[in-house]
Amino acid sequence: MGYISIIADDLTGASDTGIQFRKYGLKTKVILDIDELGQFLDQEEILAINSNTRPLNGEKAYKIVYDICCLLKQAGFGRIYKKVDSTFRGNPGIELEAVMDGLNSNLAILAPSFPDNGRCMIDGYLKVSPVYAGTKDEGLTDTINQTDQQLGHIPTIIQKQMKRKVASIDLETVRQGISAILSKVEKLCAKGYQVMIIDAETKEDLENIALACKSLPEETVMAGSAGFASFLPKVLDLPTNTLKQSPSKKGIILAVAGTCNPTTRTQIDQVIKNTDAILIKIDTDRIINGMTGEEVENVVGKMRQLNKTDEVNGKISIIAVDSLFKLNLDTYPIKQWGKTIAKAIGEIVGRLVDEQMVKSLVITGGDTALHVLNALKAKGIDLEEEVLPGIPLGRLIGGKASDIPVITKAGGFGTPTALLEVIQHLQTKEKTRVC
Repeated sequence: MGYISIIADDLTGASDTGIQFRKYGLKTKVILDIDELGQFLDQEEILAINSNTRPLNGEKAYKIVYDICCLLKQAGFGRIYKKVDSTFRGNPGIELEAVMDGLNSNLAILAPSFPDNGRCMIDGYLKVSPVYAGTKDEGLTDTINQTDQQLGHIPTIIQKQMKRKVASIDLETVRQGISAILSKVEKLCAKGYQVMIIDAETKEDLENIALACKSLPEETVMAGSAGFASFLPKVLDLPTNTLKQSPSKKGIILAVAGTCNPTTRTQIDQVIKNTDAILIKIDTDRIINGMTGEEVENVVGKMRQLNKTDEVNGKISIIAVDSLFKLNLDTYPIKQWGKTIAKAIGEIVGRLVDEQMVKSLVITGGDTALHVLNALKAKGIDLEEEVLPGIPLGRLIGGKASDIPVITKAGGFGTPTALLEVIQHLQTKEKTRVC
């Protein structure tokens, strides 16, 4: 049996949370498809499971997550971490209740903050801020929205989705230390509250919460962001392990963007500005109008032409939806056709892998990542390291691209130079292996 499992409602969430455990030497696998979960249950490792429930209605999401929990519990997993979306999309309260029901737990600690990626909760209000850390380009911050977004009162949002009573614990209590947090939890439990949503502004705040969790009953469900998860391995006294790295393969570094998040647009601009990367835009209008096959052929043909020389090893190519570069995104039907477009992108990448063009992958956007890896018939991701906060590197398990390095990134994650940095990391890693 494994030590702890993570349940996330999408692929990038499973990956960015799973890598928090791999950083401490714990062997960690991302499970892409819950139908494949059974074959991983007898292994001594961390499982980060993509339930793929974010787009589902509450009843369907609850059943899937509940069934996963029952399966994990039967297999001997004593702890489950419930990853919630950092902007509270999907069914966070419903899925948390499913985990608590599945484990027969009467207490959950939810800490949604992820300071490294600009997500902080104070007085129960989650604020999302642009991340500029390490950025030196003076004109860079003008290219994206610099306004903080407040996502509403999280305890109220969660309470509307749960039968259990929800309470909040403020930042002042957190900063008084572990004893103050535990005392507050005890008092709230005595009043019938079972879900504690806790403020945090810094990583030190999250560490205080994690250390307090060490003194709570083992059946306590912990939930929140990858930021909170990053402190759990050292407070749960989990054993460590190591991974053998495989030799590099020839081909290009392929970055794939199926998201329309403006953060990704800025990140692509920085790659183009600072490297000799080639950008190919996918004509989403053709896909929407039923010409998917033609557009797949068009993009694959362009990639084949650009990468037909013998000196392509390590070169950078980017394929991105053209809608990412349009000005009127609010009226563009990308959301309505998102699944169709993501499937087309998956088909494109599958074709490129079939033709042995791809040495490593960088995929931004959770739906895009899932459809790409499904097209590659991958079973999961064996996580290796965290390149940047919430941006993990691993190797594909099974399928036609088995053992190829892959980096997954949520569309809104990272500084403007994040995509450039992860590509440079892949280049450096491969050079080191060759040497």
